[in-house]
Amino acid sequence: MRNLQFIFFLFCGIIFLKTESAFAQNLQFNQAIFNTYGPGNADGDQITPMFSGSLVVGANQVLKITSGGCSSLNAVLNGQMTLLFVGTLSINDIHWQGSFTSSEIWLPTGTYAVKGYESSAGNTSGSFKGMISGVLYDIVP
Repeated sequence: MRNLQFIFFLFCGIIFLKTESAFAQNLQFNQAIFNTYGPGNADGDQITPMFSGSLVVGANQVLKITSGGCSSLNAVLNGQMTLLFVGTLSINDIHWQGSFTSSEIWLPTGTYAVKGYESSAGNTSGSFKGMISGVLYDIVP
């Protein structure tokens, strides 16, 4: 009788493990991503993007963004040259001023609009660029 119980529980355990593995998803490294956007010229307008582009995450993939931002090394604000002037980076209309590195952003399959905006109104000029870096993973069964 004990052998029959042992075989029954062993059989149920194997079935359970097979079922769980059928639903589990694993991530497999595909490539590191280093995208740049722009340059775009500042003109004092915070509403209209200085530059725009797209970020595509393919089918059965996810992208973990680890850092990004928008900045200029040659901006002039109200007649004063600034060493580093930050702008606002937007991914699908979610905005980050300056840069973001403290939190990871996970993007599933899809196409995302990337835009760069000026972060202060006024007499601003200069060339701005946006940058996104992250890791692209394939979803494997």
